[in-house]
Order: sequence, then C-alpha cells, then structure tokens
Amino acid sequence: MSTTLLPAIRSKVGDWMTYVTSMSFINIAKLVKDPDEIHERKGLSDWIQREIISSHSDQIAKYIKETPQRFLGSLIIGVYDGNPNWAPLNIKFTLDQLELSAEQQQSMEGKLGLLHLTGKEKLFAIDGQHRVSGIKKALADSTTDSRVLNDEVSVIFVSHDESSEAGKLRTRRLFTTLNKKAKPVSKSATIALDEDNGFAIVTRWLIDKHWLFEDSKSHISYSSTGSIPAKDEWTITSVVGLYEIIKDLYPLSNKRSFESTRPTNVELREHLFFVEEFLNEVINQTPEFNEVLVDRSRSARYYREESNHLLFRPVGQRAFARATQILVKRGFSIKNAVKSLLKADLSISSSNWIHILWDPISETMITNKLVMAETQLLLLSGNDARTIKAKENVERLLKTID
Repeated sequence: MSTTLLPAIRSKVGDWMTYVTSMSFINIAKLVKDPDEIHERKGLSDWIQREIISSHSDQIAKYIKETPQRFLGSLIIGVYDGNPNWAPLNIKFTLDQLELSAEQQQSMEGKLGLLHLTGKEKLFAIDGQHRVSGIKKALADSTTDSRVLNDEVSVIFVSHDESSEAGKLRTRRLFTTLNKKAKPVSKSATIALDEDNGFAIVTRWLIDKHWLFEDSKSHISYSSTGSIPAKDEWTITSVVGLYEIIKDLYPLSNKRSFESTRPTNVELREHLFFVEEFLNEVINQTPEFNEVLVDRSRSARYYREESNHLLFRPVGQRAFARATQILVKRGFSIKNAVKSLLKADLSISSSNWIHILWDPISETMITNKLVMAETQLLLLSGNDARTIKAKENVERLLKTID
C-alpha cells in the first residue's frame, strides 16, 4: 500500500486541529473515498452518497476539462480509521533576510511540517463533495487533457480519534455544521448526515438495525421524497417517509428540542425502542403486512394500487403514527393503540375517506390533509379526536360532501 507525503501547515481552530496542504487531482481521485462505508445497509450508504453529491459534479467536471483558467476552492477532508502522522520541520531562519523577531520565530514552531498518509486511512470530503466527484469524473474521461492530472487543490484535513465512535460522530457533524452556515440543508441531506437532529439519528439507526430494512428485502425506497414509485412491488416506505413517521410518533410538546439539539443516547435509544415496538406491532397485527413482509404471498403494490390500503400509503402511515402517539399519550400501550386503530375502515377508496385522503374524480391521493386524516382515523376506530376543533373540521367537510 503506497504512502503519501504532503507539505502542510498545522493550525488550531476551536478544539479542532487541522492540517492545510495541497493535493494533486490524481491523488484526490485515488485517495478520497465516497462515503459508502458508514452504514451497515448498502442502500442507506448509496442514498447518502447521492444526497451529498448531485448533478453539480457533472458541471464541475466539464469546467475542469474545458477551462484553462480553472480554479477550485479548498476541500475539507475528514479522516476515518486512521490518523495522519505529523512530522514538524525545524526551520533555520536568516534574520538578516527575513527580519523576523524572536517572537515571530517562536510562533512558527511546530507549524510547518510533513503530513504522512499510510494509505490505510479512509478520507471523506466533509465540504467539497461536488468538487471531489467532479475531479473524479474529469479524470475518468479519456478525452481529458493529461495535464489536468497534476493540477492541485488546497485541502484542509481534520481528524478524530479513530478508536472512538464519538470522534466519528464529531467529524460527520462537521458536514451539517458547515453546510448549515453556507446554505439551507435539504431534508434528505439532514436525514443522511445530521448528528444533532434526533429524528435523523433514529432514522439511520432503525434502517441499519431493523430486519424490515435489510437490503435484500427491498421494502424501503432511497429516494429524496416521501413518495413511493407507483409500480414498485415491495416498497412500503421511503427513507424520508420513515423519518416523518418517526417524528410523528414523538410527543408534540418536546419535538422541537429533540430535532434541534442532540438528545442524550438514553433519549435516542428510548425513542428508537418506541418506534421499533410500533413497527413490530403494526406488522404483527396487520394481516396484509404479514402477507407482504412475511409470507410474500401478496405484493405491496397490490395493497397500494388495488386494495388502496391506508397503511401502504405514506400519508396514511403518517396518520396512523400520529393517531398512535395520541392514544399512547392517553394511556394506551402501543399494542392496544395499534389494535384499536386497526378497527377503523382502512380502505381509502371507501366513502369514509373521500376528500380526506382520496379524490374520487381524479382517483389520486390527497396528501395535504394529514390532520383531518388523523382525526378521521381516530373517530372511525371509536376514539376521540385530538381536539374538539379537529373533529368539527372533519364533520364540516363530510357535510359538504353529502
């Protein structure tokens, strides 16, 4: 395995130790990896890769190949599973030439040196993912001028304790910290990488650990929206849809805090266990889910397209999760909450759901009446609505239909 020596300046900002250097395009392409080794589920890793590297990389590749005056901004590279070796250089100053004071000389002690990469490290772009991808695409194109190989770009290395999960977490968190300051972060990017948003963390943990989301089962869609492709045979949710369900299952009063400031590991695990129990109860108590997920005698598409089953529609799943959370808050166990809600009419094509979840004219889903859907589900199962006003709104809508 080849090693790489890079001249570098060591700096300190906050509690980060950073190393500023430059790397050739060919070394960037060879050494900087795609973030596909962070999660157990390959589907989740591939999705994360798509979310942080978009079509902008094609434009950057074109720019590199076609612009003689090309220039790329600095990359910020995180180091996983390794720690660059730092060798400071001793500098012999000639005071007459540089006119440096003793204080200035002392300030440079240990700043300049060589950064040694053994080749065992995993390097990931924390900031500059599009540029890294653009460089790789440009170099992979046989029509690219060979002189581009030795172009250089400035790089800032940040590293963590490779033996510590907290160190990896801290480096991943830097991604969203940098991008939150630069531009709004998309929901999908938040789910993929945010280490402060408790719902994003629980979503990733759940996908990594729950049997339902094993890659071979194809039950989750790694799209950037909450929708499910119409002809998808086995998908029952998307990563964005699952994130919303996980939020819906959390008490409304504390939701903002759980989302904005990283909860404790105890709090994260508590909500993870709650969501897991909810999923398991819904699967165990719903015959249609058993037919799809266990027996595989029916496809998810059948219940979504032919049967129009509420629990196979993203907005229906969210309404069910919200209603479950309300019943649990009222003292129901998760098991009994799910059991109670399953008594409702779950066929969205029926008159109970017209103009709430189903448009009978266009034969399409209605997705912007989530509160009404939650309310109707509670009422149809013999439970009280969240509020009197919510009940009145549904009753008023149903009267206009009659």
